[in-house]
Amino acid sequence: MAATHCECGEATGERCEWSGPVEQTVLVEYMPTPHRASHEAARNSGVYPHNGAIRIRCERSCADRLAHVWRDGEQTAERDEWVTVLS
Repeated sequence: MAATHCECGEATGERCEWSGPVEQTVLVEYMPTPHRASHEAARNSGVYPHNGAIRIRCERSCADRLAHVWRDGEQTAERDEWVTVLS
């Protein structure tokens, strides 16, 4: 069975080195920062893929980091409304 690579770098801008079995990954949907203002202006209209969101497959711990709001380089307990772990 071929290994899959974590795609969290699509959201963070930094390539992730993780690779492993797909069973250790989850599907994450997130709205890229440049699309968020227009999405809000449209009152959150549309659904994936027509709303500009992107789906990526991430290693579970990377998905958890993406799903939280970060302030001043620190992860908060607050969930990021623009990131949803789908599976």
